[in-house]
Amino acid sequence: MARRELSEAALAPADTLAPVDLAIGLLTYNNAETIDDVLAAAAAGVAALGVGRAALIVADAGSSDDTRDRAGACSLPSVIVEHEAPAGERVAVPFHGVPGRGAALRAAFQVAQRLRARALVLLEADTISATPVWIERLAGPVLQDKGDFVTAAYTRHRYEGTISRLMLAPLVRALYGRRLHHPVGGQQALSARLIEHLLIHPKWSWTGADVSDLWITGTAIADGFGIWEAWLGPHQVRSQTRETELPAMIAQTVGAAFTVMERHGDLWLEVRGSEPIATIGEPAAPGVAPMTIDVERMQDAFRQGARDLTAIWELILSPETLAEVLALESEGSLRFPDDLWARVVYDFALGHHYSVVHRDHLLRSLTPIYLGRTAAFVQATRVATAAATQTALEAVAVAFERQKTYLVEHWR
Repeated sequence: MARRELSEAALAPADTLAPVDLAIGLLTYNNAETIDDVLAAAAAGVAALGVGRAALIVADAGSSDDTRDRAGACSLPSVIVEHEAPAGERVAVPFHGVPGRGAALRAAFQVAQRLRARALVLLEADTISATPVWIERLAGPVLQDKGDFVTAAYTRHRYEGTISRLMLAPLVRALYGRRLHHPVGGQQALSARLIEHLLIHPKWSWTGADVSDLWITGTAIADGFGIWEAWLGPHQVRSQTRETELPAMIAQTVGAAFTVMERHGDLWLEVRGSEPIATIGEPAAPGVAPMTIDVERMQDAFRQGARDLTAIWELILSPETLAEVLALESEGSLRFPDDLWARVVYDFALGHHYSVVHRDHLLRSLTPIYLGRTAAFVQATRVATAAATQTALEAVAVAFERQKTYLVEHWR
């Protein structure tokens, strides 16, 4: 399907502001309750950086509240554009909070290019933890010509964000060969050079399933751009629209990763091993304060899945992997080996690749196994130190790297 570009009329207001050193981009959809604080943090961050000229870009998905009016009142000069978004995503907003996120990103990139911005910092409009330091850390490596793509990492409790910690982060690390802590971090910064590269890239032609962020990350790595990670501290969101149902979140996040694997094998099939990336800010170990986790409920969900979904899992998992997974059901306390977990995720990726089951059913059927893996992680680390927890997470990532040969051999 052809890419939809912004009209000349939509882009023309940028000409009156160009050139700028820094553009702040907000991808918005009904964020009137939170956007003022984000804008205030952005403006303060711009002032602290002391850049010559800056502008605000708002790529809106058709807000029905006064999001755009509030953005227009920001102290930064602004360019506000509206992009297309699937009607279904406006009704059931994806986990990241932006209907049509790929179109929103492309719109923001086009405006940033028209502004001749040296750097573009993208922020979530529904975050309630943004600070001026975020702008400094995200934009700094780009404005100092040290990097082209800066992704965010956050301070989190060890049991928060386990979809990312136990699945997305180790998967993306094994695929792309870079040790990103939060591969779908929301906040990011891009150089003018990378934006130009992405806008003319022949493979940015997809619509539908939102693969934008992971494709951008993979493309930036594969094509030799400088990658950084900015540690931003706590990350809190207040949203009335984001998807929060666990099976849907897994289907969207993991489904996006599997779709990138499907469409862009050139980004990952030949990659082996991994290496760390440059960082700005102080890396934070997982928080270990006591937290109430209903492990028994997660174990029950896993066991119920083993009873109800075996017929589907038989189509997805290899016989050996399925046998090992089902054997876990009889354990009083789940112990889920890291290599088994990696093979489970890879078998689901292969099942998605070969369409062995309707893809939404396939992705949702991963939920009980994920809950079992999470329960095992909680049990193994409940009394562990932060360092020991980090060691456990590193072991998961290493297992994904070790098992990648299995994935590649069965993919081709």
